[in-house]
Amino acid sequence: MAVGSPAVDRSKPVIAFAEERDTELKVSSRGSRALVRRGLDLSAVMREASSAVGGEGGGHDVAAGATIPIDERDAFLAAADELVGEQLS
Repeated sequence: MAVGSPAVDRSKPVIAFAEERDTELKVSSRGSRALVRRGLDLSAVMREASSAVGGEGGGHDVAAGATIPIDERDAFLAAADELVGEQLS
């Protein structure tokens, strides 16, 4: 829903978090077909960024998810940001 909102910058994917347990976060990411055409692969981003912090992830190029340790949110975001930047550069 957020990806379709006029308040969201469609030049970037959206990443959201929800507490799964006291020790885990569920991560959900969505992009657009235009971003995928530019090289975005959120499956690779979720898989690699979550693996870097001891989690698991995957999915599709335009929509993917992960589960990460709750205290690794910032490190996960930094890794995901770097990966997205590499893909879209």
